Amino acid sequence: MSLRDYEGNKVAIWLAYFLAPSRRKGRKIRKLSNKKIDLNTIYEITKRLELEPEIFQDKIHPASGIVGLIMVKKKHGKYKLIKLIVDEINKLK
Repeated sequence: MSLRDYEGNKVAIWLAYFLAPSRRKGRKIRKLSNKKIDLNTIYEITKRLELEPEIFQDKIHPASGIVGLIMVKKKHGKYKLIKLIVDEINKLK
């Protein structure tokens, strides 16, 4: 299944948005120090936020090469969704 099949309904949240070594490599947020983040953590958070997540463990981020993608329901814009996820990550630890 292609990611274009979700166009308009869902938003791609790559694991690289949180783990990439630099913004050039795909990180969208500031570095999270001492935080252990993996695909399952992000999946659980998006599930808790009722974003209807779908996990793709075989997709590779083009710039960083980090494996992992979650497609979530488009309730807000991409950056707003990323901010909501980061806020939840900060609450966890």
